[in-house]
Amino acid sequence: MALVVVRNWVDQTAHNLVGGQRLLLRLPPRVGKTYLANLLQETLGASAVVVDGANFLESNQASNREQIEARLLSAIENYGSAQLIFDSYDRALVRSQGARLQTWLSSRLIDGEYARDVGALFTARCSTNVHRRGAGSPLMSRVIPVLPPLLEPGFGIQDALTSAREWFGESALLAEQADAPDNFAPQSVADRFEHDLSYVDDVRRASAAQLAKGNVNPDRDSFAARCAVYGLLTEAGSTKLFDRLKDLLTAGPADDPSWPDEWSASVAKFAQLVAGAEEVIWVDRYMYRDVEPLRAFLVAVTTSTDCRIRLLGSSEVNGRSVSRAEMLRVAVVPGVDARWMTQSDFRDLHDRHLVTGVGGWVVPQVHVIVGKQAPGSTVAAPVVSFGVDYLSIWRRSRLPQEP
Repeated sequence: MALVVVRNWVDQTAHNLVGGQRLLLRLPPRVGKTYLANLLQETLGASAVVVDGANFLESNQASNREQIEARLLSAIENYGSAQLIFDSYDRALVRSQGARLQTWLSSRLIDGEYARDVGALFTARCSTNVHRRGAGSPLMSRVIPVLPPLLEPGFGIQDALTSAREWFGESALLAEQADAPDNFAPQSVADRFEHDLSYVDDVRRASAAQLAKGNVNPDRDSFAARCAVYGLLTEAGSTKLFDRLKDLLTAGPADDPSWPDEWSASVAKFAQLVAGAEEVIWVDRYMYRDVEPLRAFLVAVTTSTDCRIRLLGSSEVNGRSVSRAEMLRVAVVPGVDARWMTQSDFRDLHDRHLVTGVGGWVVPQVHVIVGKQAPGSTVAAPVVSFGVDYLSIWRRSRLPQEP
């Protein structure tokens, strides 16, 4: 059951949405964005139109926009107004038609004929982009940032309120997560985040300055940074959750560019490089030279990050054809896709890249990364832009053929 303060936040936000406000909520992964979106849907009822940005794929972006419009028009016709709850908006915005989506939403929510009848809440992680530059859209400039539910005097978990503040500061959502039926268990929340590199990476990217100084300034710190340290820092200082996670949060993932020589450290290094990305493309001509070590490595990486990993390698390695059965051994790992380079792309794809967006990393060869070869002096080097359209290359790459 939601805390009173969380329920009050939901009721007030629902009231604002019915009044036509456009809001933005930012939180790190697994803190409670989707939970709040679901509570809002329950409160608003049938006039709420909930959209999950994770469902925006390259193949369905246009149809998703059409479905959103149809649902908004239906809600307005039946109930007089609609409330768009766009969860994980940032995940939809990074797609190839993200700029078009941004402009399309602006034309409906700001300038459109039914704009006055629609309120909207967008949710996103703290370090991701919520605006596509160059699209000429004023959408985010017309959105009001809203802080997540805060613990206040008179609200809380009865006798555990003091302990909740010590552990999570003003974070009502984390206090609620720690409120087990029979006892207050903050360690369970800390345990979860300690093994969640996506959470760590998002917080670190959005609030490095705040983590370094050990407190938050509501008047000077950015909205994204304040949301990132929700449950970690307050004006007065740090919480027990921050103290527990401090080593992880204050260590840069690429402070030491050299590649580690221990397998477990290699897994951790790779997971840190991809943390915070929704999906990456790992390019190496010799990717499938030895699939069993590769598979074991991927299994270990995917247990510590929710990033989807797309593998792109040659169908022939050292004069030997890679079989479909070998490819399936890798492709069945949850969160992993495996494809072959086309013959026309093979000539150009001679570098080993880990593509996390426009840029990414130049990485050692696959045998070093999966622990089959000593790293020597190899390093992982950041790259701002590869100058190669890897997304188009991936789209035309080859799926393993039926025998």
